[in-house]
Amino acid sequence: ENMTVDGGGKGFIPQKEIVYNGLLPYCDRLDQEATELLAEIKANLSRAVLLRELWPGVSFWSRKLFSFLKLYGRRFSKEDHVLFINLLYELVTLPNLEPHMMCSYARLLIQLLKKKELLSRDDLQLPWRPLYELYERIIYSKTEHLGLIWFPKYVTSPVNRSTTSVSHCSSKKMYFPASSTKEMLDEWRPLLCVFDVVMQKAISNMELFLPTIMPPEEHSQGFQLWFDELMNLWMSVQNQPSWEGHLVNLFARLANDNIGYVDWTPYIPTIFTRILRSLNLPVGVSQMVAPRYLINSYDIGFLVLWITALLGGPGNPAQKELTCLFSSIASFYHPSNHGRWQSRLMRLLQRLPASVVRRVHRERYAAPSWITVVPECQRLTDTDLQEFTHSLMGAALLAMFSKTGSTDAAYALQNLALLTPELVIPPVLEKTYAAMETLTEPYTLTATLSCMIGMARSLVSPDNRYPEGHSHVLPLLMGSLPGVDPNDFSKCMITFQFITTFTTLVPLVDCSSTPARQTDLTEVKPGRILNISFSGVLETEKPNKKNKTREQPYWLWIFDTLCI
Repeated sequence: ENMTVDGGGKGFIPQKEIVYNGLLPYCDRLDQEATELLAEIKANLSRAVLLRELWPGVSFWSRKLFSFLKLYGRRFSKEDHVLFINLLYELVTLPNLEPHMMCSYARLLIQLLKKKELLSRDDLQLPWRPLYELYERIIYSKTEHLGLIWFPKYVTSPVNRSTTSVSHCSSKKMYFPASSTKEMLDEWRPLLCVFDVVMQKAISNMELFLPTIMPPEEHSQGFQLWFDELMNLWMSVQNQPSWEGHLVNLFARLANDNIGYVDWTPYIPTIFTRILRSLNLPVGVSQMVAPRYLINSYDIGFLVLWITALLGGPGNPAQKELTCLFSSIASFYHPSNHGRWQSRLMRLLQRLPASVVRRVHRERYAAPSWITVVPECQRLTDTDLQEFTHSLMGAALLAMFSKTGSTDAAYALQNLALLTPELVIPPVLEKTYAAMETLTEPYTLTATLSCMIGMARSLVSPDNRYPEGHSHVLPLLMGSLPGVDPNDFSKCMITFQFITTFTTLVPLVDCSSTPARQTDLTEVKPGRILNISFSGVLETEKPNKKNKTREQPYWLWIFDTLCI
């Protein structure tokens, strides 16, 4: 559908162009410039590879290709896309390659593989063993501790080895062949011994390399070969070993990539029990948390993925456990509670609604691609979203006034308002109006305005999911005016941000002549536009609501006050 043949010579279907380039004043010249630059990159990069001129030839033209992706997007054919990836993959896995050059090629390879919907498994197949051997050679080097080979920190990090360039390349494991799962298990299954430290190496390798995105007909060659074995292993171990976090990350990725194809129901109670234990919450008045439990905590990002993938389905059993989980930890979100566990709780509250929003977009609005879609029976319904919102609202309303700030709660309420605005906006509005009337608690006003800024789009949205939201815009703007206080800088800045957000989302239209043409105007105008008059009449006192006249409506007085 993007096929065009023009003077620039583009006679192919681009993988994905940058749509904003068409708005540039010289967009008519971009096609020819991009075509000439791509031809130059292809010719010189291939020539440098044939001559084995890694420096400066291949490095220079690989940087040119990286710049091309930034300027023009993936403006090349699918065939060129596949050839670029195969070439960069071979360059990354070259033996004895200088670390800086290897990282440079890896960054370009990651950029080419970033949009997974552009290339299916039928279009691209990558062998897993060369990348694994490179990972083994770098991470588990036998000579680095002797000082014979020294790798920079951006190549390997002893603190978090999942952030290395090679690990990011292995994150595109969806392109490994179907037979790769069995080969990996044959390689690492002999290392699975809970009484040996080599268990850490086996589980971390499985987390990095085992593919989980496969069509349903290939599941027998994929996760079904190892799921029962590793799940039983996780269920039987209770002492929180160091490799347990890697296993949880693998399960979370599996659940997110195969929603509806893995039966988690028998394990859901245990999963949420382990999640609650991993939060390291103190029990009792004088009990302390041991440091080793903090080291072995689960990654919040993967926990959120796992919880999100478990939601939905017949009976929605995971939602009941999630409600119990947040009911048990809701008191820890109270502003009077504070401890080193609070940051993890706030990250959980912030990321969970955002993850559910991404899943709803994936199920309802995402463009179709080769990736297996979520079955109809497992998709989140409006009832499921309402139950999810109810389970988090108590904690979110308490976290608004947390000692660490209201940013995390504002993000959570923003995403919850996108899901169910009719349940989220009213309680926050109530707290906001109460804070505006209280002059002795500026921190309460700052926190509530911060949350209202996040929910502004849902409040004025024209989709009629919360139609009475339009009538709150002017009272909120009016109530925020006392916040413009130069003696309290934080309150003043959040007030200006609040006013700026609403005046950006709601168009201001000159309707000064409208009363002369229409006699049926009301105080609340329906539709998407909030009509504000640019009259020069300024009032010095607030008009009485009971005695408002058509010549001086209340909304005109508000705008005039803002002008003052």
